[in-house]
Amino acid sequence: MKDFAGSLTIKLLLLLVIIFGSCKTSQQSQLQKSEVSTAKTETALLWRIEGEDIKSSYLFGTIHMIDKDEYFFTEEMESALLETEGLALEIDLENAMDLGSQMGLLQKAFMRNDTTLQDLLTQEEYTLVKAHFEDMGIPFFLFERVKPMFLTIFASEDMFSGGGLNMDDVKSYELELIEKAKAQDKAVTGLETVDYQMSIFDSIPYGAQADMLVTSIASEAEEEGVMDTLIYYYKKQDLIKLDQLLNSDPTTRQYRSVLLDNRNRNWIPIMQRQMAEKRMFFAVGAGHLSGEFGVIKLLQDQGYKLSPIRVKILWDG
Repeated sequence: MKDFAGSLTIKLLLLLVIIFGSCKTSQQSQLQKSEVSTAKTETALLWRIEGEDIKSSYLFGTIHMIDKDEYFFTEEMESALLETEGLALEIDLENAMDLGSQMGLLQKAFMRNDTTLQDLLTQEEYTLVKAHFEDMGIPFFLFERVKPMFLTIFASEDMFSGGGLNMDDVKSYELELIEKAKAQDKAVTGLETVDYQMSIFDSIPYGAQADMLVTSIASEAEEEGVMDTLIYYYKKQDLIKLDQLLNSDPTTRQYRSVLLDNRNRNWIPIMQRQMAEKRMFFAVGAGHLSGEFGVIKLLQDQGYKLSPIRVKILWDG
């Protein structure tokens, strides 16, 4: 049980930076590679940030969890990281893993007022969800009061199996970057706190979260194709099409201001302060980069020059 609890904590911590990667409803599968048309724009995951009042820094769009065979960290990315003096993620995962943070995180994962999943679903839906987790070998009684948005992540059999995080098959850009930063003796910081990210899930009604969970499980057969499309456009470094994938999920579209836009706005002054002191490497979900309220546009609005750096990815896509 101790090992399971430890695995659960790691899953919850990673969940806090998986919001972009968690949109896997059936609506997304309607967006095929050949069906998406976008305005011509720069396509890049890595961007150089320059300005008079800051030290030259970099912005990188991650995909929070990726199949080990699809993972890449190119020469351009290595060079950019080496040039910088600090790494900033959405949250500082390393600090969040201390015992005090873990206990607080686990407590905040539960719904308020003794609400249970059975209170939010029909009997048929509840039976579907319970059977899904029990088939995965996960003791479902531990999750009865967990917020449904968290369970949506746990429901992925590709990422989680037997109650454990299957890190043999996937990589986290955040965890990989932390290891690289530590090896280079760089400080690691976060753009927002764990408490703030946890509050995001309370901004979305439990009923809407429960609907997301049921839809995710019911459309599980389509999930692999959806993830393949996501990875395809990520490796093509096409931020606009990735943004369209994100917006194809109705729940994300409805709560985009909470999940993305407001957070992006909050990050800008923090990034400015950090860049005024040292050369920074910012790594946030690629879904945060593009759009009217994306980090790229918001930084440009502050007068900074952002230059795309196309990383050279070796793949057969």
